[in-house]
This record gives sequence, C-alpha cells and structure tokens, in this order.
Amino acid sequence: MSGWNKASYVYLVIGILFLLYTGLSGGVTPLGVTSTIAGIIGFSCTLSITNGRSINGLLGFVSAIMLIYVASVTGNFSDIIMQGAYVLLLDIPILFNSEWNKGTDIEPLKMKSVDYLKTFGYFVVFLAATYGLDKVILMSPRPEIDALSATIGLVGAVLTVKRFRASYYFWTAQGIMSIILWGTTAMSGHPVWVLLFTYVLYLGNDLIAFTTSKWFHHKSKK
Repeated sequence: MSGWNKASYVYLVIGILFLLYTGLSGGVTPLGVTSTIAGIIGFSCTLSITNGRSINGLLGFVSAIMLIYVASVTGNFSDIIMQGAYVLLLDIPILFNSEWNKGTDIEPLKMKSVDYLKTFGYFVVFLAATYGLDKVILMSPRPEIDALSATIGLVGAVLTVKRFRASYYFWTAQGIMSIILWGTTAMSGHPVWVLLFTYVLYLGNDLIAFTTSKWFHHKSKK
C-alpha cells in the first residue's frame, strides 16, 4: 500500500472507522460481522485499484468470498455471480499481471469505437444471464435491481482488467446501484446496512479517481 496519493490514505482511515461504527453499533451477528469485514476489505481494494497497486487482487479475492456468503443468505444471487466473476476476471489476473505489479507504470487507455461496441455486447449478454438467473432459476426477491447492479459491475471488471479509464464510469454507476440493492435488502430485515455505507464510500473513491489518480491524470495511449 505504499505510494498511494495522500487523499487515499486519509480516506482509508476515515472509511475504516466509519464502517466499523456503522457495522457493529447495531449489535454483533455473524452476518453483520461478515458484512463489516467484507466492506472494509472491499473498500481498501477499491482504493488500491485507484492507486494502481496489485494488492487489490488479494484484497478483492478475500472480500469477494465473504460477500458471496452475504449475498447467498440475503438472496442477491446475481451479486454472487458478480463477486465470483471479480475473482476470475479481476483479482486473479491482476495478481499475476506484470503491468499491474509495476504499480506506478500502469498506463490507462482510452476506448475506441470497437471497444464501445464490445462493451455494449458485454452489457447485453451479462444482463440477460443475470436476470434469467434471478427471475427464472433462483427467484431472487430483488431480480431487477440485483441483475442490473451485477451487470454494471461485470462490465466494469472487464474494462478494468483491460485498463480502460472508462471503467470508472461503470464503477460509479455500480456503486449507485449497489446502494439501492443493499439498502433495499437491509430494509427487508437483513443486518447489512454497512454494505450500503460501503458503497457510499466507493463513490467517494471514484471521485478521487476522477480528480487525482493516474487513471485520469496520466499520459494515455491514443
């Protein structure tokens, strides 16, 4: 975690304290504790991505495993698919990608016309798959929200692995959808309010990425 920008270090400390307070203040339960720890690790992962550090692969892997448990208990089945895909598409490839492991040498890329077409194709395929899973196969209590949130996250993961700066537009949209998803889940009686606040913090990290990180303030390939 060395070499992060100062804003990320400050935000990390504030975020961890905030998540500990919101996650544990309502009592200690297995689901609540798991959600809190997963939120803290996942939050650290997003800051690591913003700063181009390959440790985000390890942090993301641990967070994903814990969130899969939370999603399975709460019935957000597409979120399970999204977290599993993060492990396969994002966490493991980044851990073994020499460019990511160089840290400060990561060069964000701009999308071309063909990349936009591919991204649209990814979106359609992922949405059809996740909605079918939620609505037809497993009967999620929140199929529309869960499927759309997962689809946006899956596309964001693909673009991040390819090092496209446009991935942050998807991370921002996914953060908003996850706030809605986990807020709705919490209101149905599950102790997962901390995940709503985790994604609020994710949006703050996106702001750091847009304003100070190498993803948007680095010489890009044309």
